[in-house]
Amino acid sequence: MTRCLLPALVLGLALGLARPAAAAPLYAEETLKLPCGHAIKVLSVSRIEYSKGVLALLVRYQTKLSPEQRKALSDEVDDVFKIAQKQVEHDGFHEAIISSNEVLHGILLTSNRTLNFIFERGSDGTWTRIGRSEFMAVQ
Repeated sequence: MTRCLLPALVLGLALGLARPAAAAPLYAEETLKLPCGHAIKVLSVSRIEYSKGVLALLVRYQTKLSPEQRKALSDEVDDVFKIAQKQVEHDGFHEAIISSNEVLHGILLTSNRTLNFIFERGSDGTWTRIGRSEFMAVQ
């Protein structure tokens, strides 16, 4: 009995490893290294309903960049979406919101700035970021 079980176990393990891995979900408090080289901290990942019943995956993360660093922030947001896209598609969403949150400033009274970026999946399956040109044009 043991002789039959061992080859079956080895074969099952080999087949399991040969399959493509499912997208690893994002977790709050997770630190990620992005393709652009930045390290970010995921603050939260949640499913939300906004704008007349539209469901989306919201990924809030902390960045060391300021909103004035538009090109770098835009690239960083795109990289965060590339990582989140697998989870968004796996969960069946057609929209995602990537929320970039500046590091808190201050000691007693703290503040930070947050910018939200909406990604929408078209009928052809391609993803676009809403308002990209407007964001890049603001001085």
